[in-house]
Amino acid sequence: MKKTTEFKQAGSLWLLVAGAVCISFAPVFVKAIDTEVLGPTPIAFWRLLLGALILFGWGGLSGHSPKISSRIFGWALLAGSIFYVDLFVWHRSIYYAGAGMATILGNTQVFMTAILSYFVFKEVLTGRFFIAAISGILGVVLLVGVGSDVQASKEYLLGIAFGLATGVAYAHYIITVKHGGSKKDRPHLLVFMGWVSLTSAFVSGLSVLIEGEPFMPTESSAWLNLVGVALVAQAIGWWAISTGLLRIEASRSGLILLLQPILATVWGWLFFSEQLSTLQLLGAAITLTAVYYGSVYGTRRNKKGDVSNAAS
Repeated sequence: MKKTTEFKQAGSLWLLVAGAVCISFAPVFVKAIDTEVLGPTPIAFWRLLLGALILFGWGGLSGHSPKISSRIFGWALLAGSIFYVDLFVWHRSIYYAGAGMATILGNTQVFMTAILSYFVFKEVLTGRFFIAAISGILGVVLLVGVGSDVQASKEYLLGIAFGLATGVAYAHYIITVKHGGSKKDRPHLLVFMGWVSLTSAFVSGLSVLIEGEPFMPTESSAWLNLVGVALVAQAIGWWAISTGLLRIEASRSGLILLLQPILATVWGWLFFSEQLSTLQLLGAAITLTAVYYGSVYGTRRNKKGDVSNAAS
């Protein structure tokens, strides 16, 4: 029995690692698409639409009906609308500030998620959270290039702003999904996330029409990258992380999930020659450490005995 439990733990551990690796490639797929071929918002639309089809197909093969109640659809629509905002700012941050920078800044959602959880779920913020938050601010200051010889162009600063906005938007998305997903009439997670992706694709599509950007990819390489981000990140990566998180304690899962921004930074260096100065690397290390402690030790059980849920 003990060996069986250890085997399952090991399997869940590697599943979580695989999920983090898959998600880390999301900014690579996005940045590999030439903006002259497809803009950031159309990329989000196709990523979400293809991701929804994959999730619904996966759910159907697993025997789960795509039907949901009107109440759950409302939560899916709200979550999808917020996720549209998240991808709107994140994809632009990837182009303006770099794949690694955008992903690290987006992971600061941990701090906003903890604050929102305090108000929405009455989770109690710990002293360690405030230490982590202050450390995270210091890390971000160094990461963006303060004190370094980084040329702070208008485009770069805009990318930093979009990256920080990603953290705020993603935190609201996490809280909304957690709230809607806790309802008794919620369908299987594959189906629920399929609807979230589909509603988000709808909102993104409306945004594309308003922006007037090119809608259809004209190159096969663009289609390959869109299918890649939808399959690897939106479907497989999300499923692996969600499944692994259920079986791994917060301290280990929080550490493993840091692979995502770290690997995204490595991929940015390998594929796009993105560089960070010594001070920026120090800032990245401080920020990621703060994110880890914020996710693992940021909240604790409240008086009702509810267990806080670290979001990553």
